[in-house]
Amino acid sequence: MFRRISLFMLAITFILFSGCAEEEEVEREALEPSPLPVTASVASIDVLYEVITSTGRITSRRTQSLTAQIQGEVVQAPEYAGEEFAEGSVIFRVASGQHASNLSAANSEYRNAEALYQFEIDNYRGEVTDGVRSMLRQTTGLESASSSLASARTQYGNSAVSAGFNGVVSDVTAQEGMTVYPGSPLGTLVDPWTLQVEVDLDERQLAQCTAGLKAFVIIPSLNDTVLVGEVRSVSPVVDPNFRSGTVVVDVPHVPNLRPGATARTEIVFAEHEGSLIIPEQAVLIRDDRPMVFRVLEGHADWVYVTLGPAGRGYVAITENLAEGESVITSGHYSLAHDAPVAIVN
Repeated sequence: MFRRISLFMLAITFILFSGCAEEEEVEREALEPSPLPVTASVASIDVLYEVITSTGRITSRRTQSLTAQIQGEVVQAPEYAGEEFAEGSVIFRVASGQHASNLSAANSEYRNAEALYQFEIDNYRGEVTDGVRSMLRQTTGLESASSSLASARTQYGNSAVSAGFNGVVSDVTAQEGMTVYPGSPLGTLVDPWTLQVEVDLDERQLAQCTAGLKAFVIIPSLNDTVLVGEVRSVSPVVDPNFRSGTVVVDVPHVPNLRPGATARTEIVFAEHEGSLIIPEQAVLIRDDRPMVFRVLEGHADWVYVTLGPAGRGYVAITENLAEGESVITSGHYSLAHDAPVAIVN
């Protein structure tokens, strides 16, 4: 009987102990807050670029303003903007009856003078020297006729406006049938395959730039495509009104990149190899000191760090962080030390 009572009491004790343990576990889980969702990035060894950032416009390195050289009627013009032309091909042609008539008369005068000159040469009594030839060109009128013909050909040739390089017509301001005059704008030819970006920098930034520096060019219209260019020229003077100067960066051609497009440029003036880098947004300022939250075993670990140079959205860390450690980049503004976190990248 005593043994039965002992076994019964032991069972009751076990049940009560188990129940208490479960209650304590439930209570502990209730007290542990849910992990906060954050994004994180891994600290890595890489090159850090210090850059000068500015925004400019894509332009063509070669542009030709097409203007009429004579008065007349436009008898040939491009059908549409964007039409391609090879170097030397006629883009516009202006008809002028007077210039055609002058060329015809000059040709006739030249042929007559040439025939007379040849007759004099064939019948000249004596040695035909260079001096004799020069004298006969003057006396027969061949010299004058040759000059008149060259002038007439130039004037007539001015009726054709040709491409100075391979390019496309960016705008057409004169149509067939229009009457134009010397200097009248006809259109513009651009080279869309040789591009550059022009940016204005203040005098302090200008002093950090030299030709040959690497530059990253970001094109918003092409989904933030990043192109690697090179500084081609730096303004030798500072504009006294704006205290700035122009820097020109050569840009490689990519499909659908057009002159006039917006371009953000990051000109590299210093490179730091082998830097331990993290995104700049990971760094917070607490107690006037820079710090980051590392992720250790599912918890946020507050650690003060020493910053190095920064650029292109990254900053170098020189103390208190190691390669491969994860640092929180968002969701950390109201975090506390040792708070549970869940990375949701």
